[in-house]
Amino acid sequence: MPPRTTIKGLSAELSEIVGPQNVLTESRLIEDYRKDMADYEATPAVVVRPSTEAEVRLILRVASRRRMPLVARGAGTSLTGAAVLQGGIVLDMQRFKRILKVDPVNYYVHVEAGVVLDDLNDVLRKEGFFFPPDPASSFLCTVGGAIAEGSGGMRCVRYGTMRDWVLALRVVLANGLATTLGEPLAKNRVGYDLVHLMIGSEGTLGVVTEAFLKILPLPSVPVVRMLVTFDDWPSAGRAIQDLRQRRIVANLMEFMDRETVAAVNAAFHTDFDEAEATLLVELEEPLMGAAEEVFRVHGARRFTRAADEEEAERFYFVRSHAYLAVKDLASGVQIEDVTVPIERLAEYLALVKEIGARLRLRIPTLGHAGDGNVHPTILFDRAEPASRAAATAAFEELCRYAIRVGGTVTGEHGIGIQKVSLMREQMQAHGGAEALRLMKGIKRVFDPNGVLNPGKYVDAA
Repeated sequence: MPPRTTIKGLSAELSEIVGPQNVLTESRLIEDYRKDMADYEATPAVVVRPSTEAEVRLILRVASRRRMPLVARGAGTSLTGAAVLQGGIVLDMQRFKRILKVDPVNYYVHVEAGVVLDDLNDVLRKEGFFFPPDPASSFLCTVGGAIAEGSGGMRCVRYGTMRDWVLALRVVLANGLATTLGEPLAKNRVGYDLVHLMIGSEGTLGVVTEAFLKILPLPSVPVVRMLVTFDDWPSAGRAIQDLRQRRIVANLMEFMDRETVAAVNAAFHTDFDEAEATLLVELEEPLMGAAEEVFRVHGARRFTRAADEEEAERFYFVRSHAYLAVKDLASGVQIEDVTVPIERLAEYLALVKEIGARLRLRIPTLGHAGDGNVHPTILFDRAEPASRAAATAAFEELCRYAIRVGGTVTGEHGIGIQKVSLMREQMQAHGGAEALRLMKGIKRVFDPNGVLNPGKYVDAA
């Protein structure tokens, strides 16, 4: 933590930019900024709450001149420590709330970085459109945070992740200069693709203030949401593979194990069937008959179609709130985010159960069946060193399996401080050592003074 006199001088300088009411230094006021959603913890020296790009530019100039570390933060839903920073400036972007334009001809929306994704879709729905990426935290997370993290979500199986839906960005760089990256056009071949370089950069290259996002008209074909349960994971895995082989493409294809559904039932007083394997599936109505036949052939014990929109939302709730329910089961929680080739999914889920039994850990598991992205949630006792060590061993074994079979240690949550060494292992194992060297050079070009979220991600790999 910087000396008190340094913090006092920094606070005074920042107060001249945004007003003293938007500069927080007292412990009780910065408490909400000390943790992310996975309880990675760090205490900032100061929190500053700008509302205009001009203010962000001035703040970045102060940080660069003072060599003061800075991280931009949306809703703090990061799960890897990317949104917390010890002894630095937390730049709270939640006042950037405006939806600036919905373009119904060119199919884009122009928004500020602090707009919450669900709020964006509420507005778009009234115009007959939607924005497909839907991280499980979409009821909290912001556009800027989702861009910085390269977020995924439940509709990825059909529509892809955030990087597939960003056309252009307004970004403030470490030196306080602002620039536009990309164009709000379907086609643009001018220059290097710096838009996609910024997406998933975890706040290490610049601060996003505005975004131009692709949107789609609401589907004209009716869709059906259903829950499908199985008595074992191999059967569920074979059903998932069979759907893909038959070219049956789902809008949603999520999975949860017994312990995850039980946690949701206990936390939110719901009564969903607690089967060994549960799939949440959404399909266009004409595909439902073929899909149900696949589930029947592979031994599904029950499949239940949502009777109406209210029940469809209830089905969605069990998956979107699963992490919040599981998180309360232990004092320590480490959520994983590996992606494996889809044909390895059932094998990976069996490995999770085997590791949990061997290391005497509870590991409720959920994830995205349609793209092989798995979220084992390792529960442990923070106060017990042996339990913490077992959780770390499980985490490393699960990640290294993914590397070994051609997968990745993160599909959507990112690296932060959690997976720096594993990122390096993956890149070296998959022939990317030179790519990592190039990435480190890019970081130095964008942030020569090392003030943007330092000591994380590429910077530390």
